[in-house]
Order: sequence, then C-alpha cells, then structure tokens
Amino acid sequence: MPSIRYIVKTNVAETFEIIKTGQVGSNIVFSEIRTFDFGELATLACEKFYFRSSNRAALFVSINNFHGETEVTIVSTGSSSGFFTGIDWGAAFDYMHSVVADLKHVAIREIELEKPDEI
Repeated sequence: MPSIRYIVKTNVAETFEIIKTGQVGSNIVFSEIRTFDFGELATLACEKFYFRSSNRAALFVSINNFHGETEVTIVSTGSSSGFFTGIDWGAAFDYMHSVVADLKHVAIREIELEKPDEI
C-alpha cells in the first residue's frame, strides 16, 4: 500500500480542486471539505479500474491545515489481482503518483511517514 505526504503552498480548498481536477478517468466516490475552529480538512476517495491488474485501485487523499500549513496525505490500495498473489503490477503506485504529478507545482516538501509497527 503506497503512501506519501507533502506540505504544499496552496490552501486546503485550492489543493482539493487541483487534485479533483486531475482525477480524469477516476470515479470520485466521496469528497468533502470541513471547517473546524482549529483548521480545515478535505477528504477525497476515488477508484479506478486498471486493466493490467484486472482490478480496481482505490485512492484516499486527506488535506488539512491544522498547524498553519497545508498537509496532503495520499494513500493508494486495493489493486492486487488476486487474494493469494497480492501483485498489482504497479497500479497502486501509478495511481498515487497521478496525484503527486498534479501537486508538483505547489509542493514545498515531502514529509516522511511513520511506518506502522509490524505484527
């Protein structure tokens, strides 16, 4: 499950529109922007069919400004072709990087994600 996080120079609403506009060929399953006393949060969930993996890939994007800068987290999953094989032929990585490409003009820096503890 590939994931990446960036700090961008645009606000939450602008970043949200950049990403939504770039998702040509994706089915947007859910999208919303919420405002709180302490900041804003935008959430986007998309899916796309990949022929090479014969399966749908899911894309989840979270955009927030809770600490004075806009942070974007991108996660792609669900693109393996079988229960036992778990091979997605690069579909999840490509799907995630479609958003990264859209953000290249507004990205300030990448933030390293914490790795989950292994079971």
